[in-house]
Amino acid sequence: MIATVPIGQAAQAVNYVPNAVTDGDSAQGLQPLGLAGESAHLTLVSADATVAGDGKAPTSVSLFDQGLLQVLQASVTGLEPKQPYVLGLSRRPDGSGAMEPLAAFTTNAAGSAVVNAIGPIRQVVRGEKDVQRRYLVIALGTAARPGATVQIQPKDDTLPARPSR
Repeated sequence: MIATVPIGQAAQAVNYVPNAVTDGDSAQGLQPLGLAGESAHLTLVSADATVAGDGKAPTSVSLFDQGLLQVLQASVTGLEPKQPYVLGLSRRPDGSGAMEPLAAFTTNAAGSAVVNAIGPIRQVVRGEKDVQRRYLVIALGTAARPGATVQIQPKDDTLPARPSR
């Protein structure tokens, strides 16, 4: 039996089992993910240049395209345990000045968190189509009252151009 299954904008688990069909083309009707399968990866590092590390970025960020919007998923590490933070966009690479909050979170006992946000993030981080480029940052505090910037997106860590179709 062949059927169309609606998966929405962000399928989390659609499985294909090769050789499950014993007769005929087992891939008939399957299509590549296309735009929903595209992702970009960034890192955030300590904003304090005097902090010596092991060379590993404390935060890994992935952006998954969903058409006009992206899903941002950040695996945040290297922060103070059980403290409030905000992930946002800054117009300055060092995170100074005004910040546009994307997501507020509180770290766990290990100083880590998984943070999710949805929006036109790729466009503003790259600065495409007359939008000023902004940088991902993490600041101590809340969305209403962000404090000192603790992690920044390195200047040379930019998003690749969206592939042409």
